[in-house]
Amino acid sequence: MKYSYQQVLSILRHSLSILNFVIILFYSMLILMTTQYIVQIQYAREFLDRITHLPQHPLVTFLGSISLYAVLIFVIYNRNTTKVSYKMNVFYSFLEVLIGFLLIYFLYMSYNGVLFLIFCDSIFNLKQEKYSKGLLGVLIIVYIISSYDVFSIFVPMTNMFEYFQIYGSQVNGILMIITSCLEMLNIILFIAFMIVYLADEMRQNQYISEELDMVNQVNKELQNYAAITEKIGENKERKRLAREIHDTLGHALTGIAAGVDACIAMIDQNPTATKQQLQVISKVVRQGITDVRNSLNKLRPGALEEHGFKEALERMIAEFSSVSDLTIELDYQLEDIDLEKTDEDIIFRIIQESITNALRHGHATEVKINMHYDKNFLHLKIKDNGIGCDDVHFGFGLTQMKERLAMINGEVHFDGHQGFLTEVTLPRKERDKHD
Repeated sequence: MKYSYQQVLSILRHSLSILNFVIILFYSMLILMTTQYIVQIQYAREFLDRITHLPQHPLVTFLGSISLYAVLIFVIYNRNTTKVSYKMNVFYSFLEVLIGFLLIYFLYMSYNGVLFLIFCDSIFNLKQEKYSKGLLGVLIIVYIISSYDVFSIFVPMTNMFEYFQIYGSQVNGILMIITSCLEMLNIILFIAFMIVYLADEMRQNQYISEELDMVNQVNKELQNYAAITEKIGENKERKRLAREIHDTLGHALTGIAAGVDACIAMIDQNPTATKQQLQVISKVVRQGITDVRNSLNKLRPGALEEHGFKEALERMIAEFSSVSDLTIELDYQLEDIDLEKTDEDIIFRIIQESITNALRHGHATEVKINMHYDKNFLHLKIKDNGIGCDDVHFGFGLTQMKERLAMINGEVHFDGHQGFLTEVTLPRKERDKHD
């Protein structure tokens, strides 16, 4: 039967729990039985003369240590069977350390291996590295303090090994061998736990690395797919534009050219017929202009076609906010102004491109947009809190902004310090709604 890392860790923790119970039971019973033996052989006076500090009642030591260990096991069991918050997990860890220290104190600081069990249980439940390091530091300090040689310097207490000296050298040797074997086995189980735990951590890190590689691969494939889709879309758009030009401008210009040629041939012989022909040409030109305008209207953003300028901006901002963590603030102060369609199209595209750049390149979380009139000029200011840049490089998007604004005599200024700033100035060509 093949066990998982988590199952092996659980088995090792249970084994440590059982072994520590055996060790604590051994030490506490040894104190209790040795005290009874001292009374039976009437060696109490000699024993009290040998020790430097009066021990507590052996029954208190026995019941106290067993009870504290039972409380410790209850805390460990409750922690592993109840879903608790991370802060509560940290509290459980320090509670276990406190109970463990009291347990060691009841055994006269003769056995502190129970701290290995506490560390294994805590590190099994605490996954964040900063808490694991803090707990490890606390346990090291407690482990050092809980040694009899260290703690007895500050607090006088009985040396556990004085109980061993009551027996003969042969029994004393056997007891020392038993305690050494039990404590060594406890250390071996602790080392085995740490080896399996580290192996599991390495396996999980490798799994996460493989998952990230897979995600990166999928992301690259999606990017390639998006690029291909965009290319297909561009080709379709070129073909559509070619059809529009062929069906509108091509048709109109062909008719105009034919009409002009006829006028040239007739102008000397029949001015009246020439005049009539020019009137026909005039109608063709006007119809061509109408067709061109209709074609250009089809190129407008869909939001501007279906809604007003402000509502189109708000819908576009809502779409960006819904699919990202970007917070966009719009300060629109053009309520009493009618903008020309061409200006609306260009401003809409500039705001759209700026938000896209803030999200894609700047990794921004906030974008502020301000639009107002001042001294016959429309001012547009777009500021984000992204990473910015020391030098502004004019790629396709920024170049398109400049070229579009140049068509309507507008100016644009970019600043990449402290986020990214786009400032647009347009001459006022609009009329007031109240005029």
